[in-house]
Amino acid sequence: MRMMCGKSRAAAVARNSERHRGSFQPAHPGGRHTGALGLCRSHIRSLPVELVAQTAGVDVQGIVAAQAAATAGEMQDSTQFDCLGLAQAMVDMCAVLDDDELLEQLAVEKGSRRLVSLEERAAVLERLSGREYAIAAAGSLSNTLLGLARLSQANSAAWGDAPLRVGMAGLVGSDPLGEYYTAQMRQAGVQVTATPLEGAATGTVTVLTSPDAQRTMLSYLGTAAEVAVDAALEAAIARSRLLVVEGYLWELPNAQRTITAAIAAAQRHGCVVAMTAGDAGVVQRHHEEIWAAIGQGIDLLFTNADEAAALLRYEPRSAAAAEGESDGAAAGHCATGEQLALRLGPHCSVCVVTDGAAGSYMTALGQLHCVPPCWTESAPVDTCGAGDAYAAGLLYGYLTQLDPVSMGRTAARVASAVISKHGATLTPEAALALVEVLPRAGVLRAAPAAASLAPSTPRV
Repeated sequence: MRMMCGKSRAAAVARNSERHRGSFQPAHPGGRHTGALGLCRSHIRSLPVELVAQTAGVDVQGIVAAQAAATAGEMQDSTQFDCLGLAQAMVDMCAVLDDDELLEQLAVEKGSRRLVSLEERAAVLERLSGREYAIAAAGSLSNTLLGLARLSQANSAAWGDAPLRVGMAGLVGSDPLGEYYTAQMRQAGVQVTATPLEGAATGTVTVLTSPDAQRTMLSYLGTAAEVAVDAALEAAIARSRLLVVEGYLWELPNAQRTITAAIAAAQRHGCVVAMTAGDAGVVQRHHEEIWAAIGQGIDLLFTNADEAAALLRYEPRSAAAAEGESDGAAAGHCATGEQLALRLGPHCSVCVVTDGAAGSYMTALGQLHCVPPCWTESAPVDTCGAGDAYAAGLLYGYLTQLDPVSMGRTAARVASAVISKHGATLTPEAALALVEVLPRAGVLRAAPAAASLAPSTPRV
């Protein structure tokens, strides 16, 4: 745990108090698109025939232009953000399978994520010919930002609170899919600050959902380009209360340079830094860089049990020794979610480990909070986006100043709402239903106040 102390912390908190609306620190420690797809004809030619039929007559350029004009006043350099995500724009292509035959034909393990080439993606879409599938602006962190924005808008409609200001920076392609992504995000209330990279292709994720609600993801990363932390991005970070770094950014070129610079910029401006782990494969491939980022100063870390176990296999020996653990214990093999959270807890002010049906575990400034899952009368339909939705709920709870227990319960409820339907994002209708029952700061507080989460100071 790394907290600011003395004059440096007071100065940083004072700067944020002047820069942002409302309280910077929490009071306690702690759509799926199924209508018109909006793709222009230049891209339709590269997609399957059935998708052409769905998109016929739709002018994405008109949609983009209209929405850009409507949001022009909100996109000025003075825009401040409660939450700014640093991510890669992706577009989901989601199909529901009747059985596992297609997965067997593709020789892909059910429930896994695999990187594919453009040619492999075309082959998969060809096999989906004749099936119904939906297209949506997506990507792991994008799902989270969409959920956060929709919860905030629903809360504003229900209770009259000012909506949170949510933004997305990072890598956006200049192709029609990138334009579609930007239009859909802005329509949902997420301001895309990134300038499309000239000539860059937008990545896609083909999501195949099995009858048992398991999702298999085939990811085409699009143009792999470095995300530069330039003056514009640093200015956006400086105007933000919270920066969330997407774990999948580690797959891009020079990712360590990008993320190191982004964390440093956040620390210079007193901005809290959160990071997602991506998936267990990302952790295995980039564990050294991830641990370096944690050591540099991650305040809030999101993982699931598999990602946490993979991360702990590579825990710095000095840290493991300091906890008095053997190498085997530090590795996290066969550990429960609770044990994994306790092992990761000392590295960040707040650490979250989700563990499926077992619930989730959060260590917040030295305390462990066990959060049960939120069960509904019906069985889960599609687990795609469950972790992204959980993160949206937890960030919503944090930014609206809930205590850790209420933050965790909010996150569990949001995740439950997403897995009860097909699609990886929280719908506006589900968000409106949720805010009617979610706890509100100052209304349903469960725990006495303790220390507050503050941004980390740079390590010397």
